[in-house]
Amino acid sequence: MPDSNGQPTPDRETVAGRDFSGEHVRIDGKHFEDCTFDTCTLVYSGGTPPNFVRCDFAAPHFAFEGAAQSTVQLMSAIYNGIDERIIEKTFDQIRKGFGG
Repeated sequence: MPDSNGQPTPDRETVAGRDFSGEHVRIDGKHFEDCTFDTCTLVYSGGTPPNFVRCDFAAPHFAFEGAAQSTVQLMSAIYNGIDERIIEKTFDQIRKGFGG
């Protein structure tokens, strides 16, 4: 997880001052600082969560692959086939923050 003060950690690659436009950007294991993302697809595969510090986003889109995609598929199946309240509670937890 990111360090609580937004600092890079040894398990993340630092990407600083980059401007991404119309790209597919793999975000697993990255610490982005002072970057801009303009109409980019941010691709997450379920690895080390990314960290974004002072970054700007314009019309981003998220894509999920691998373990992250499996998690989203499971959540969709629960929402649509078992009980949507389970997933709504999960979103409530996300909104509050997991705190580690």
